[in-house]
Amino acid sequence: EGIDHVNAYVIERDDGGPVLVDCGTAGHPTCAGALEAAMVQTGHALEDVALLVATHVHSDHIGLAALVLGRSGAELWAHPDDGHFYDAIRDSERITAVRERRARQECVPEGRLEPYRTVLEETEGALAAVAPHRPLLRGTIVESALGPWQVLETPGHCPSHVCLVQPDQRLAIVGDLVCPVFVPWMDYGYSADPVAQTLASLDVLQQAPPIDVALPGHGRPITDLGAVVAETREGFAQRLDATREAVAPGPAGGYAITTRMFGPEGDLAATGHLTEVLAYLAHLRHRGEVVRDHTPDGTYQYRAVDGASQPTGASR
Repeated sequence: EGIDHVNAYVIERDDGGPVLVDCGTAGHPTCAGALEAAMVQTGHALEDVALLVATHVHSDHIGLAALVLGRSGAELWAHPDDGHFYDAIRDSERITAVRERRARQECVPEGRLEPYRTVLEETEGALAAVAPHRPLLRGTIVESALGPWQVLETPGHCPSHVCLVQPDQRLAIVGDLVCPVFVPWMDYGYSADPVAQTLASLDVLQQAPPIDVALPGHGRPITDLGAVVAETREGFAQRLDATREAVAPGPAGGYAITTRMFGPEGDLAATGHLTEVLAYLAHLRHRGEVVRDHTPDGTYQYRAVDGASQPTGASR
């Protein structure tokens, strides 16, 4: 399984070349070719781009940034909290070691350690770690022919995530905060509670000016944003309930709890689901429903707290 596409958006400006929001992954020459072909369909070339804006720093959204900037001379605007992705490029040895240590702590079997420790997504999926020319923070404005786009800081999926809202046109570019299909991913290890952050970011999006069309990082344009947000909340509620149920039979490491929830899986799905489950376990630990014990052999064991209230659904 894998992501077979990513959406990038070209926004015209009154003066100069267009704004390009996200640019796709590196890793194979066809990726750059696909971006170039898509730009031609908009009536532009990569050389025309005046500004590259990142909804967030993941390989599929910003992997080709160095190519775009090199060909166009454009600036990159992105949220500065990019260590969750670029640390693996800037210090691959350290991050590989950190990931292996954590995989062992979560009782990943010795024979399966490699997919849990690898940094290939970062080192092959992005051409370089590109520092932004301007930080995208709350209150930043991106000018366009449609009018100004307002930046909303919406972490959770990852610390660098932002959304862009154009209130006059009732448009939003929402990156990976929401998607037409519930496929959760939350970076783990760079924030205390990615689930709580994500739910708070959904609040931020819903409190923005009215949005008729939301443009996601993957999938179709969303014309029923309220319903999609509600489905996203319900999806998290169900996954948290599934995590509670997986912890209930008795203490276990993160790998075992993930296997209880999803069954035996191939490397890609298993590593992604462990990251997801660790985020749920962190959320339940913050709620006082789960305790993480440090065992004498250096591994982690998660257990339900006796007598803790376990309400159905995700806390907001």
